[in-house]
Amino acid sequence: MLRSLWFRLTGTVVALVIFTLGLALIATLVIAGRQLTEFIQNTSDEIIKITAPADLAGDQTLVDPGSDPPSIKFNEDTPGSIEIGTDSGAGISVSPDGAVEITTGDQALSQIDVRIPEIVRSQSAQLARDVQSTVLVAVGVSGFLAILAGTWLFWQITRPLTRLRDAAEQIAAGKLDTRVRVKSKDEVGQVGLAFNHMAGELQHQEGLRKVMVADIAHELRTPLSVMQVNLEAMKDELLPASPEELEGLHHEVIRLSRLVEDLRLLSLADSGNLHLRSDLIDVNALVETAVRRMKPQAEAQGVILGATLSSKPATIVGDEDKLHQVLANLMSNALRFTPSGKRVEVGVQADLQQVTLQVADEGQGIDPTDLPDLFERFFKGDRARSRNDSGSGLGLSIVKQLVELHGGQVQAGLPESGGLQVTVWLPAAGAESLSSQ
Repeated sequence: MLRSLWFRLTGTVVALVIFTLGLALIATLVIAGRQLTEFIQNTSDEIIKITAPADLAGDQTLVDPGSDPPSIKFNEDTPGSIEIGTDSGAGISVSPDGAVEITTGDQALSQIDVRIPEIVRSQSAQLARDVQSTVLVAVGVSGFLAILAGTWLFWQITRPLTRLRDAAEQIAAGKLDTRVRVKSKDEVGQVGLAFNHMAGELQHQEGLRKVMVADIAHELRTPLSVMQVNLEAMKDELLPASPEELEGLHHEVIRLSRLVEDLRLLSLADSGNLHLRSDLIDVNALVETAVRRMKPQAEAQGVILGATLSSKPATIVGDEDKLHQVLANLMSNALRFTPSGKRVEVGVQADLQQVTLQVADEGQGIDPTDLPDLFERFFKGDRARSRNDSGSGLGLSIVKQLVELHGGQVQAGLPESGGLQVTVWLPAAGAESLSSQ
């Protein structure tokens, strides 16, 4: 919370406002108050000096304490005048122009002109100007400091954003190794971390793309080269166009067609344009059919191919052709790397939530470090790097794509007995409705 950019900005704005108003208020109260005190002191002294009569310097009592209370009346002859007096004749009269006359009986002691002297007017005007200038200076200084603080804050915020912009431009220019330095843990820092993660993924994907293009070129070049050489030899009558040679060319054409079809399927899956049917599928029957079709290939290689079906109903909703392709790719991959005399086992397990498929072989397995990359396109582990392998390296990638399109997951593991085991989890039919209850 305290490191949040929103909290920092809000707190800074509030602090700037409080600081500005507080400084202006303190300056006004302290400085203007001091000037006001001086003004009152000076004005009082001047009034005493100008207006105090000499005959009132001593203590005199104008009204006898034992007399009747003084009366207040307005003089009808002089509008605006006031007379304050007693029955004995002592009193004070104030005229409209500000003159004050003090009397005791019939004798006028003194007449005081209490109209504001010119010096008082000048000091009052000076006080007003001083207060105005003080407030203006205080507000100006506070505003200047607020601008400086705001500028520094905005610079702190925009500097990492500028770095992000520069790094994005470098990424757009093809420099995928560009990264930004992250010094904070607020929202801007999190954006920087996300940017670095994005750049890393782009660099990784670009590396995979380059490898994939090279692998595609290699996979296409090998059968094309064989076909070109054989056709040129037949054309020059160096090689007879026998059924055996034509069969070899036909095999290479099939290999090319399979590679192109695999690439098309992956491309459609990546773009979201691979549409699946929604059939109700019995997985036990699907496995029986797939094993029966692969039996001849397994017997030809001397590999034992078996199936262990689920005793419970194993029903899912999906595309039967695509799921058959998943099983065919998994079994073909297992048979390719299982030596003669060993076994490949296909198992089915089911419950109310999901159906589990397992294809396990007794081959030599793969390096454990290769497991995370096993489903990458054109990946070939150490056991499959033999050039006698006719696989394209796309079979397991297609398995992963099709399984995920069906809402499932796939994972590979190395059992203790050896070999490789691939497990596929698919949601059972009606699992969504059961989970929502």
